[in-house]
Amino acid sequence: MRFLRCSDSDNMAMESAPSKLNEAEFEAIAINSEPCLSQSIDLQNWMRDLPEVLKNVPFIYLAIPGSHDSMTYSIDRSSGLAPDAEPALKRLYPLFRGSIIRWTVTQALSAYEQLQIGIRYFDLRLATKQGTQNFYFTHGLYASEITEPLKEINRFVEDHPDEVVILDFQHFYSFTPEDHHRLIFNIHNIFGKKFVPRTLNPGGITLNSMKRLGQQIIVVYRNEFMFASAEFWPSSFLPSPWPRQDSVSGLLGFLRRVRRRPGAGFVHQAVLTPTPTFIVLRFISDLRTKCAIPIKNEALPRIAEMTPGIPRQDVQNTVNVVIADFVDLDNAVFPRTVINMNSKILNEIELLGNDEYRLSENYG
Repeated sequence: MRFLRCSDSDNMAMESAPSKLNEAEFEAIAINSEPCLSQSIDLQNWMRDLPEVLKNVPFIYLAIPGSHDSMTYSIDRSSGLAPDAEPALKRLYPLFRGSIIRWTVTQALSAYEQLQIGIRYFDLRLATKQGTQNFYFTHGLYASEITEPLKEINRFVEDHPDEVVILDFQHFYSFTPEDHHRLIFNIHNIFGKKFVPRTLNPGGITLNSMKRLGQQIIVVYRNEFMFASAEFWPSSFLPSPWPRQDSVSGLLGFLRRVRRRPGAGFVHQAVLTPTPTFIVLRFISDLRTKCAIPIKNEALPRIAEMTPGIPRQDVQNTVNVVIADFVDLDNAVFPRTVINMNSKILNEIELLGNDEYRLSENYG
């Protein structure tokens, strides 16, 4: 992935941007004539193709695209109610199965397909099921058993040794201590020695340092059983505040207000949370049409104005991981946009010669 100087005709003033931008327009975004990434992005290998200088930037300061409720693509009419189902869902699901599924599924692509379009963060919610020792992904309804999707992720990183994936185990429903121990064993069994171990200095972790050590999997385990494994990271490593907004304006207001601290990663959730009233008024529609597409059309241009890098007082907000629903929309315009944001880190880097860069003092 090479750097180029965007021409004036390619630059877009976000204040005057139309409500809907196509893929080519998004890829051409470059704020204030900053250097921008080449429009030809190999999404399967985008970390590999970053300029060498960005591979030495702390991983927590890069812009990384992720998916929200990543494994819901496998929910279908055969899916049963899961332990995290709300009481209203339990009452209505037998009567309105098809409609409820349309508002439960948040992704269309499998785990492997998401990786192919550049996704490097997975939002994972798990549940147990009576009568089996297996673990399942969940979002009110049971999705697939976890083993095959996790093996798909392992297969991808084995085939792409420069790519790093964050697995964020967010919620655990109907789990006992024994269940946690079994799950941790299974995760270790699938990924072997690919983990990035927990450390007191996440700011010292870069793509290059992980490549040298053969580390490709970062596991965030949001439960006290995280301490059962030296390879798992706590919630404080990657705060992920829930916007809980059902309008684009409300979401953007939240994203502007939320603050991150230096020395840790961060997740910006670019997602709408439909309330029961919101859904009832749009019952014959679906989450993709009424939530994901408005985010793509109206919120993504605003998010593209943000910048990765170290949190600073003179910058309103800085991004690390950004997640969305239906990340495949418009030929993966969401991950393309987030990946392209990494070009802004060049403002923190001093040019030495033609293609050689060194980190500015901010990066130590």
